[in-house]
Amino acid sequence: MKIEREPFSHELFEELIPLARKCWAENTIVKAESCAFYGERDFEIEPDLETYQRQSDLGNLVIFTLREDSLKGYIVGFLYRSWHHKKILCANADSIYLDPDYRSYAVVMIERFEKEMRAMNVHIIGWPTPPEGSVYGLLKAKGYVLDDVVMEKRLCAL
Repeated sequence: MKIEREPFSHELFEELIPLARKCWAENTIVKAESCAFYGERDFEIEPDLETYQRQSDLGNLVIFTLREDSLKGYIVGFLYRSWHHKKILCANADSIYLDPDYRSYAVVMIERFEKEMRAMNVHIIGWPTPPEGSVYGLLKAKGYVLDDVVMEKRLCAL
């Protein structure tokens, strides 16, 4: 089993997309009525590769992969300076997914992400995750606390 930080590439994202779609499908079930797209999450994710490329070029994109012959999981995160406290470097672990047979590696993946963020002098990591999901419990056990709650309201159709 190999956990590595990998640079962004269109080829890597082509590999990530099938797992990202599985992640989307699972979260559709987990989130259910708590999502502003409730009842209408049947559309496919379509990452904006140009934005990912720009963020990578700026050094603001971090991707960790879990591999055993092929890709089994990932964490995609972003770095940014807090708009309220310019000295604070933040990380947002935007997406995490591991194939069900490899979920026992979730804690190791999270720890590896934290280690890398610490080495980059990140002050705080945010993990958007539904309280009903399994990642929430893992993060809580690792000392993460609930801070803000994101409220959603759908304003228009896709």
